[in-house]
Amino acid sequence: MISSYQLNNIKVHRNEQCVLDIPQLTLPAHKCIALLGDNGAGKSTLLDVLAFTSQPSEGEVLLADQKTAFPLSSRQRRTIGYVSQHPFLLSGTVTDNIQLALKLQGIDRQHRPELTQQALNLVNLNHLAKQAANTLSGGELKRAAIARAIAYQPDILLLDEPFSHLDQNHIQQLERIIEKLAQQPGKTVIFSTHNRLQGLALADTTINLVAGKTTSAPLLNLFHGRLHDHIFDTGRLEIHTTSELGNARHIAIDPLEIIISTHELQSSMRNHFMGRLTLIAEEANTVRLTIDCGERFHAIISPESLLSLNLTLGDNIWLSFKSTAVTVF
Repeated sequence: MISSYQLNNIKVHRNEQCVLDIPQLTLPAHKCIALLGDNGAGKSTLLDVLAFTSQPSEGEVLLADQKTAFPLSSRQRRTIGYVSQHPFLLSGTVTDNIQLALKLQGIDRQHRPELTQQALNLVNLNHLAKQAANTLSGGELKRAAIARAIAYQPDILLLDEPFSHLDQNHIQQLERIIEKLAQQPGKTVIFSTHNRLQGLALADTTINLVAGKTTSAPLLNLFHGRLHDHIFDTGRLEIHTTSELGNARHIAIDPLEIIISTHELQSSMRNHFMGRLTLIAEEANTVRLTIDCGERFHAIISPESLLSLNLTLGDNIWLSFKSTAVTVF
């Protein structure tokens, strides 16, 4: 399999703290990849490493299976387009900004108008080509920044929280643009989001990040705390596990492993909590329940189970799960 990136023993230190710790990670080429995690999980730090805008404290990054050095060579630089979470456009029109990016990438003057037009077409921004950049709305600015990043036709497009601070209309426009960009032959799109459902819907592959580390654990029921004698204390609840990891600070519980009942179950399961049902939501032929037990849990059940349980918002219900359903890391 061709990879867009191969990360080996990557560490990023800030203020004597390790904010990114990735022993090994391969990101496939020609895919749409979502980096998922809460604020502070390390998504932006990882994207900075992938964009070569900052150098990791330790480790190496291979780009398209080729060794790299920092700063990146101009040839390799041209293979990456990057849009930060808060993109900044220079004074002048949208077209001016795109053509300046093409100039800085060494694109011949004669090719710039055509490449500018192609980029504007891809992000549906032709009607604003001559508009001053400082008059754009938030959604328009994001699209203009993407046009600037893709104008020189990089192989890889990196987007840091592209949907942040946008209204629903602009979010939907941007989702369609990302899908269109990802469908282009030979292109890789990597974007970060804290919205798990959005990431799963748009991406071919997802990478979960927690406290600067990648994890295969689901992110729906993610709790922080301390583990002692197989019991994980979140500060609000004590959750039984089978783990003996002495330095564990996080747990995750698969929402499919949580059993919902209207009364406390008499079973061998070690974890039983009563809580208030605060959300019932349909998701891809399943139903997601949110239950507040001091900590907020999410459980996924079938529509048939919802009907048989006869649940309504505000009900007090029980959730139960085995110790083996708890991933500790």
